[in-house]
Amino acid sequence: MEKTKVCLIIGNGKGEMLLQLRDEAPQIGKWVLFGGGVKCGETAGQALAREIKEELGYEIKEADFFGDYEDNGIKQIIYVLRESVEAADLALHEGAAMRFFAPADIDGLTVGFNFKQIIDDYFNRKQLKIA
Repeated sequence: MEKTKVCLIIGNGKGEMLLQLRDEAPQIGKWVLFGGGVKCGETAGQALAREIKEELGYEIKEADFFGDYEDNGIKQIIYVLRESVEAADLALHEGAAMRFFAPADIDGLTVGFNFKQIIDDYFNRKQLKIA
């Protein structure tokens, strides 16, 4: 059975993206998107809501589908939170840290899994919409 993960791109009012610093294997010490595995019997949307509530104490109001990706045989379903969020709205329950990053700051980060590609795709699409 194929493993499926869901992840959420979370932005703030400054156009920055929220990332989590992992504190468990694999990818310890790398920055990643928030999210996690889909449990048996869950829809992707249910899994996303559960994971974000567990990790950040945040209840998603609306999220849009961003894209499907694959990393080492794991299907990733990526969503984008419709509303902007500030750090004060969140409570970190998983991971070593969380921080909002501007697009220019991403290149200098050690990003885990295949998330660098997803982050780049997101910021590139955002720039195309603005232009």
